[in-house]
Amino acid sequence: MSDRFLSLRHITKRFGAVTAVRDVSLDVAEGEFVCFLGPSGCGKTTLLRIVAGLETPDAGQALRRGADLLGVPARRRNFGMVFQSYSLFPNMTAAQNVAYGLECQRRSRADIDLRVRKMLALVHLEDEAGRYPHQLSGGQQQRVALARALAPEPSMLLLDEPLSALDAKVRESLRGEVRDLQRTLRITTVMVTHDQDEAMEMADRIVVMHGGAIEQAGSAEALYQHPATRFVAEFIGRMNVLQLDDSAESTSSLAGAPIRLPSGEPGGARLVGLRPEDVEVVGAGGPTDNRVTGVVEKAVYLGSVTHVTLTVGAQRLLLEVRGPRRALARGAPLTVRLPPEALKPLSES
Repeated sequence: MSDRFLSLRHITKRFGAVTAVRDVSLDVAEGEFVCFLGPSGCGKTTLLRIVAGLETPDAGQALRRGADLLGVPARRRNFGMVFQSYSLFPNMTAAQNVAYGLECQRRSRADIDLRVRKMLALVHLEDEAGRYPHQLSGGQQQRVALARALAPEPSMLLLDEPLSALDAKVRESLRGEVRDLQRTLRITTVMVTHDQDEAMEMADRIVVMHGGAIEQAGSAEALYQHPATRFVAEFIGRMNVLQLDDSAESTSSLAGAPIRLPSGEPGGARLVGLRPEDVEVVGAGGPTDNRVTGVVEKAVYLGSVTHVTLTVGAQRLLLEVRGPRRALARGAPLTVRLPPEALKPLSES
């Protein structure tokens, strides 16, 4: 990657007997928006804090444009950071909060005033410059925090769950605003979140973490369509994870029904994933391959879609039925097809 901005090499961080980050290597390109995604305790925040200079790894290297970063104090790394809690100075107005980093750089008053006006306009708060944090909504406070982080013209922006303290509607609105702002400024950005929708909407590349290590990295589409492991498959979107059994002639089966896998995939006992929206309800005249019959355990009507849970042998199968509401009584049999091209072979990890 010729345009790499940040390179992490074999980063490990322990807290006593707990290994929070385990041998992580990653490159972040100039101008890229990368998201560390995973559940609590997966190491994503610790890794971000190592990049920020707030934690020191026990092993590994962190390089900025090829130069050692770990020997540089946090205050000299020229990174902007936005936290989950807004961390605004309560006794300062919005404009004074944004100006703080510029004053630390000892810029001229004219330069500071011009930069503050520009940053507040960028986050659509130019009319709120004289208000104090307690006079602003949560979304407005986080916009001020973002403007404050960007005002000193940092070389990279670090976001530590910046939207998680906001209510759902504000959070959804700010996702697009932050993404648009990042694209406008073309600033290299690393964000931590546990919210998969947030990561999929905002990031160029998602790094899924589990147990302190990188489980899989890629675009939202790549992770959704081609998860490598069971953990990624179940963490990104809704996924059926099915254990297929051996059948005759090294083929696979589910509840006794033969199952054909994607072209080139060997049969036999396999772990496969299948998205609920890919399961097909079939009638007498439909395709005959990969059919299984289950018993309706639950059907939840949600307007444009009905979420159905089937019991197929000893396993559960989730599917989405779209269009007009169908009579799906609990205990009724239902035959569905598992399209071979939609089955995703998984590893257990």
